[in-house]
Amino acid sequence: MRGMRFSTLATISGVGFALLGCKDAAKAPTAVDRMAPPETPRAAVVSLDPFTYRAAIDPYKILQLPDFMMQSRRRSDIVMQRSVLTPGLGPWVTHPGPSFVYVIQGQIKLIEFSDKEGCTETAVRGPGDIFFVEGDHIHRAFVVGSESAVLQVTRFNIPVGGALTIPVADPGC
Repeated sequence: MRGMRFSTLATISGVGFALLGCKDAAKAPTAVDRMAPPETPRAAVVSLDPFTYRAAIDPYKILQLPDFMMQSRRRSDIVMQRSVLTPGLGPWVTHPGPSFVYVIQGQIKLIEFSDKEGCTETAVRGPGDIFFVEGDHIHRAFVVGSESAVLQVTRFNIPVGGALTIPVADPGC
């Protein structure tokens, strides 16, 4: 049992390395140019260009008692993206698996819809904030202000080779 847990953990840890060689050829969002102040050396400028890396992972179960469990019973993709969203409202979408989102730049909130709650909005999130979006959850992003939002997103349980984002009809919010 202990060997199986180590094997599972080693597999999941190795995904980060595998993702480096699996750049998705899908069309990336529009990039945001980030200019460094004149006194900053060019080598110190961090690129905020969009990217997508994805890799398939065999079924796994992470159990860190007492308060964390994550499991996939089928082979699925794990996707790491840097997304750049322009100011204003985005389209209504869902994602097939859960997503962890870290805000690098800009301000963003989600407009969400569920049959139970109807239309709701999240708080505005800015640089350094982290939030979670459940899989199959209907939502749209709203980039607040005039600066594009740059997000680092990790998506789990995506069907192997499947769509990351699925457009949905406007629920009337």
